[in-house]
Amino acid sequence: MSGWNPKLYCLPKYYDIAFSRDVSKEINFYISCFKKYCSFEVRRILEPACGSGIFLLAFPRYGYHIVGYDISPEMVEYANEKIREAGLQGMAKAVVGDMADIRFGEKFDAAIIAINSLGYLQTDDKVLSHFKCMSECLVEGGLYIVELSCACQNVEGEKKPDETWVAEQGGVRIEATWKPYRYDTDKKLRCVNLKMRVQDNGKVFEFEEEHTLKLWYYDDLKRLVEEGGFTIKAIYTQEFQPVPLDSKITGELGALYFVLVNKTKT
Repeated sequence: MSGWNPKLYCLPKYYDIAFSRDVSKEINFYISCFKKYCSFEVRRILEPACGSGIFLLAFPRYGYHIVGYDISPEMVEYANEKIREAGLQGMAKAVVGDMADIRFGEKFDAAIIAINSLGYLQTDDKVLSHFKCMSECLVEGGLYIVELSCACQNVEGEKKPDETWVAEQGGVRIEATWKPYRYDTDKKLRCVNLKMRVQDNGKVFEFEEEHTLKLWYYDDLKRLVEEGGFTIKAIYTQEFQPVPLDSKITGELGALYFVLVNKTKT
């Protein structure tokens, strides 16, 4: 393994094990939002940054069709293989695409993006381009539910905790640490160090890499959402409790779900 420098998103098998979780509560939350905030029945869902396909496998079990896309060809191939194994080819698929500019020739009723994946678009221009593309992809009145964390009120003094966990499956053991270590308030970026140790049936390797994500401020997010063709209809906590829209939205609230509605085109 000498000289091998693996990257997280090129290793879908290990990514899938490390980040696997029960998404049933999230699915039920999304469905409740579809029913509450859409004036029509949601049937077709789009998922940017779909990764290894956890939601692509889950939504069809509730009767929804879903298309996901990801910039990593390895992730897309892995997700489609899992879809084939589950016999869900008629309900789900993954394609390669960049969320800054991908467009589709079909319309979707709703879209979701999980765990701050939108933060990989580091500039306002790319985020705005993404929202405009998503607005074109969705029907009028369609929902886009975005999960992300805003900056804490005092970013310089923000606690930067290590998040370490162990995941095991099929003879594979993964130890991972996700550590935010630097905040660039001028460029509005958050730098995270990822360390992963993989033991796969006798094979052992480690890798470490930096992930740089957008440091979100609510005023910026709100402006980009509006300019991109959406309006913020509701905000929810990780416990799926509503947050008043006139609240001060900062990182102290934790990761939040922003329910966006695609505005009527004139």
